[in-house]
Amino acid sequence: MDTRVPVTSGPFDNRRPARRPPAVIGLLIGVVGISAATLTAQSRGNTPVPPTEAQAAALRDFQHHLDEYVKMRTRLALKLEPLAPTASASELTTRQESLTAALREARKTARQGDLIPIGVASQLRTIIATDFKQRNPEARRAAFEEVPAGFVLVINRTYPAKEALPTAPPLLLAKLPVLPDDLQYRFVGRHLVILDGDTQMIIDYASNVLPPR
Repeated sequence: MDTRVPVTSGPFDNRRPARRPPAVIGLLIGVVGISAATLTAQSRGNTPVPPTEAQAAALRDFQHHLDEYVKMRTRLALKLEPLAPTASASELTTRQESLTAALREARKTARQGDLIPIGVASQLRTIIATDFKQRNPEARRAAFEEVPAGFVLVINRTYPAKEALPTAPPLLLAKLPVLPDDLQYRFVGRHLVILDGDTQMIIDYASNVLPPR
């Protein structure tokens, strides 16, 4: 079981923005929808227009799927034997392994796209492609330096311990939809992974969101 502390240096910053209060989630979703829907207009300096209903609905669906996943993980965790206040490292590892096994059983039929709707994957590609176009060649090369490319993504598989854990650059991360606590964005090859930080499991991913190297 992978118990590493995420890397916090290099061109990718693993720190996520502070968790937004629930009251502003709807506003944030609207802002992200605008970013995805009007990148062409913004690149020309025009005033952004509101997101389409389809884009807004996809983002609401995305948030709902993630919230339901977190609720399920919480329910499964509550069924495990409680940890002592002074639990050892081995006890923590055992609990993590038990939770991972329970999640795999609960999501044994999970497939790519179950958590990330097609409409959201499209918006992610647009946001990321536009961000990269705005970077100079040196910044683009730096953004790829730590991105692993040598393993196949499989839903419910534990992230390989030997691989780096790069996430989005800070300015790009601020443009992406906010994830619930303990869920994280990671880049693998050209793909954007959503990783469960509690279990180090790959719970979904959007394909080919990064431009070709």
